[in-house]
Amino acid sequence: MTAPAPAPTLACTIRPWAQFPLDRALRGIRTAGYTAVALPVHGVPAVITPDTPPERAARVGSEIAEHGLDLILLSHAADLDRGDAVALRSLRRQIDHCTRLGVRLLVDMGCPEPANNARYVRLMVAAAPYAAAHGVTIAVKPHGGLTRTAADTLALIERVGHPAFKACWDPGNVLHYGGGSPTEGLAELAPRVVAVGARDHPVRRGNRNGSANGGMPPAITPGDGRVDFVALYRTLHEHGHFTGPSAVESVTKLGTVEQLDSEAERARANLIDALAGRGPTRFRPQSATASRVRRSCSLVARAAAEDPIGTARYFDRFLMLELPPPWPEGMGTPVWETPRVPAPLRAALRAATRGTEERGLTMKTFAAAPDPRYSTPGSMRVLRFDREPGPAAGLSRMEHHVPAERAAEFIEALFSDDAAALAPFSPYRATGDHRDLVVCTHASVDGCCGTYGYPLYRALRDAHGSTGDLRVWRVSSFGGHRFAPTLVDFPEGRVWGNLTPERMGQLVHRTGDPTDLLDLYRGWGCLRHPWEQAVERELLRTLGWEWIGQRLELESALGSTGRDSHDPGVVRVTAHDPGSGSAQRFDAAVDHVGPQPVLMGCDGTPGEVQRYAVALTARPLGTAGPLPSREQ
Repeated sequence: MTAPAPAPTLACTIRPWAQFPLDRALRGIRTAGYTAVALPVHGVPAVITPDTPPERAARVGSEIAEHGLDLILLSHAADLDRGDAVALRSLRRQIDHCTRLGVRLLVDMGCPEPANNARYVRLMVAAAPYAAAHGVTIAVKPHGGLTRTAADTLALIERVGHPAFKACWDPGNVLHYGGGSPTEGLAELAPRVVAVGARDHPVRRGNRNGSANGGMPPAITPGDGRVDFVALYRTLHEHGHFTGPSAVESVTKLGTVEQLDSEAERARANLIDALAGRGPTRFRPQSATASRVRRSCSLVARAAAEDPIGTARYFDRFLMLELPPPWPEGMGTPVWETPRVPAPLRAALRAATRGTEERGLTMKTFAAAPDPRYSTPGSMRVLRFDREPGPAAGLSRMEHHVPAERAAEFIEALFSDDAAALAPFSPYRATGDHRDLVVCTHASVDGCCGTYGYPLYRALRDAHGSTGDLRVWRVSSFGGHRFAPTLVDFPEGRVWGNLTPERMGQLVHRTGDPTDLLDLYRGWGCLRHPWEQAVERELLRTLGWEWIGQRLELESALGSTGRDSHDPGVVRVTAHDPGSGSAQRFDAAVDHVGPQPVLMGCDGTPGEVQRYAVALTARPLGTAGPLPSREQ
C-alpha cells in the first residue's frame, strides 16, 4: 500500500512583525501555532542577505531554533545592475547561507525590469547547477515581468532548463502585478511549483489590481480577499502532487502586536481549511475589518500624548530629487520605482543606493515636488546632504541643477569613486547657503501626511518660503506618519512633528525659548540611537538656539557596546562650538523607561519604541576622570 503524501508544511514569514525585534516576531509565529519560519528579503529589515557574515547568519539560525521553529526558506533579490559576475557571486553567497543553515529552498524575486530579462536568464542558468550541487532549489516568485502569469513563469523555467530552478507561486502577487487569475495556466505550471507564498489580495472597487511599479495593496489575512485558495491548492494537488511548504506573507493589521499574533493564527487555520478542500471557517469580511483598521495614526498619537523624541530616522546621507507627484504607494517602494522615471535614471539610483550601502552607509532618497518659484523647466534639482566625520554636526550639502536628460549620467558621477567624474557638471553646481524645510505630503503612503501635511506645507510655503534663503518643499515620505505634519530642517537634519502654522514662526526664526517647541521635536537625524536623540534634546533645552550649529560628542561608560545598548547608563556629553573653539561639558544620566507600544500608521501597523528619561548636569571646567555611575 502506498504511503500517503506528507502534509505540506505551513510556515510564516516575519513580515507582519517588521516593526518589532526578531525575537518578538518569532514568539508571535510560535504563539500562532507554526513550527516553521521563512525569512523574506522585502518588507523587513535585512536579516540574512548575501552580505550577511556567516557568523551573523548562524546567530539568526540559532535564535530561530531556540524558539522551536525550523528555518525552511531564505529569499534573494537578483543583483542585476552591476554585471553577470557580480550577480552570480551574490547569489552563490546566499546559496552558501542556505547550505550552512540546512535550508533547501531559496525563493528568488524574479526580474520585473524588462531591460534585465536576458541577464536574469543567464544568471539563473549559471546559478542552478551550483544550487543543485549544494542541495538547494531556487524557486522564482511572481513579481511581474518574466513571471507576470503562470504561462510566463513556465516559459522562464523552461528557458533556464535545470531541475534546480522551479517556482514559488504567490497568488496575491499575480493579482497585484496584473497577471489575471492566479489559477489561470496553473495546471501546466503545477509540476514545477515547489512552494506557495500565501498572500491574498484585497477586493477593490471596480475590481482594480495594483501595478508593477506601485506600492503593494493593504495587507490582509489569507482567506479574506480575492484569492480562492481552495481552487489553488486543488489545482496544485491534481496536476503537480504538491507537497511543498506554504509561507504566510502578510496578515491584516489591527493595531496591536497581540492582534498580529491572532491574525497569523487565523491565517494558519484558513490555509488548513483550504488544503482540506474547505472554504475558510474563520473568514472575516473586509468591510468588517476596515472599520477597525482605518484610524488616524496622528490623532491616536496625539490623544495618547506620545512624546516624539527619539523617532527621527538616522541616515548618513540624504538624496533629494525633483520628481513630480504622484509618487509610488507604499512605504517600502523606492520613490524612483515608477514608469514615470526613465529607466536609466532608475538604474542609476539603484546603483547609487547599493554603492552607498557597500560603504557601510545608510541613505534616504526622497522626492521633492517641483516648485513654480524654485524650479526650472527642463532641469532636475538634486541635493545631497552628507553626515560629516567626527562628532555629530549638521550635514554638508551639495546642490546641482542638471538638464533632465542628463540626470542618470549625473547620478552616476555624483556617486562615483572618481572625484573627477563630477567635473563636467560643475557648470550646474548651485551656489548659496539655502535652508530647506521639507514637509511630508505623501498621502498614498499614509493618509495623515496628506490630511495634515499638505495644509501645513501650504501655510508654511506662503508665509516663509517666498523670500530670502529659506525654501519650503513638499516631499515624499521619510517616516513618522503618526506625527504628521512632520518636516526635516536641512542642512541641520533635525526632525519635527505635530506642527501647526501658529507655532512655525518660532521654529523658522529661532526666536524665544526653544523649550516651548520641544514637545514637537522628534530628534536629530545625525544621531543613530533614540537615547542619543533624547540627550541632544536636553542640550537644546539647556543651551537654547545657540546650540544649533555646534558639534556633539557622546561617551558612554559602557564604551562602544553601550552605544548600541538600550541602557547606556551615564553619558559624558561635550558640546563643541566650532566658531569660538570652546566646549561645554555635561554628564547625562540616561534611564531606559522601556518599550512603548504605538500605532505606526493609519493602516493599523503596530510597533514599539524605546523611551528614555534624561537628567543633564553641567560638569565643572577641567573635570576629568572616569564617568560616574548612575548611583553616584
